[in-house]
Amino acid sequence: MKKNNKKIILYLGGGAMSGVYGAGVLKGLHDLLLTESIEAIYSGSAGSVNAAYLLSDKVEIGSTIYWEDLRHGFLFPFNIIRGTIDLFYNRFIKEIEKEKFHNVVNVDYVYNILQNIKPLDLDMIKNHPISLYVKVLDIDTGETEYKVFKDYANLALLKAAINVKPYSFEETILNGKRYVDATIKEPLGIEYLLDKYHDRKIVVILNEPIKRGFRHYLKNFLEGTVSGLYPYNISLYKMFMNRENLIRKDIQICLSDERILLLYPNFKNRARPRTTDPLVLQQTFNLGLEDAKKVIDFIH
Repeated sequence: MKKNNKKIILYLGGGAMSGVYGAGVLKGLHDLLLTESIEAIYSGSAGSVNAAYLLSDKVEIGSTIYWEDLRHGFLFPFNIIRGTIDLFYNRFIKEIEKEKFHNVVNVDYVYNILQNIKPLDLDMIKNHPISLYVKVLDIDTGETEYKVFKDYANLALLKAAINVKPYSFEETILNGKRYVDATIKEPLGIEYLLDKYHDRKIVVILNEPIKRGFRHYLKNFLEGTVSGLYPYNISLYKMFMNRENLIRKDIQICLSDERILLLYPNFKNRARPRTTDPLVLQQTFNLGLEDAKKVIDFIH
């Protein structure tokens, strides 16, 4: 393939197990030799893990974590009710030790995968010519921050990015401040990228559908109500209640701006955030692999 000198900006969204779609797109970009066209990667939640494997030159191994490692030991949906009770008890009755909370998402399990089972090459990510920006939320100020991986170069930053509320009670400490997954406040944030890179094309990988319905508002309402039980000074409830409007607005901007290519899993039996069926996960991965070809015409 002819070398392309035009640089693009990549945004990688999150979504727990639905992040397998983004992993497929990155594998496709790697196979098509298009990664050399990337100037910077901005990522949130699961997208940060996908990006880290790409920049570790382990994109193929990284994609397999979805159907080989995360199917067991990561998601505990049966803890939703018990975890909500824990939050209520902790907020209004008596403080509970963090180790005793019934988390729906086991962030420490993912950390172990990244560190020991299928380890990332942190030095390679740090020294890679492609800059990686990881989106996290300061839960004391309520501010969304993009942390440059080169300035941290440790797994704690990735752990903060996947510490999603209300499914994990933990927070991650970075330089004395507490951080969690920022996609609960800013699911995409395309206007920030357009303002910063007005002369660049942007490829957005969204691991969820662009057709939005009432159920998406309902989901955010339920998650916001539960998140409101956390003993924080900021209102996570308000963030969730505003989240759906923000993502709808950003989707419309992506679809209407010729500088943006929006990639998303456009088929019914796609992987959802809680999907553990290996066939569905690999099918969604393969769709991402195929959709990566759309980038060729976009950047030329």
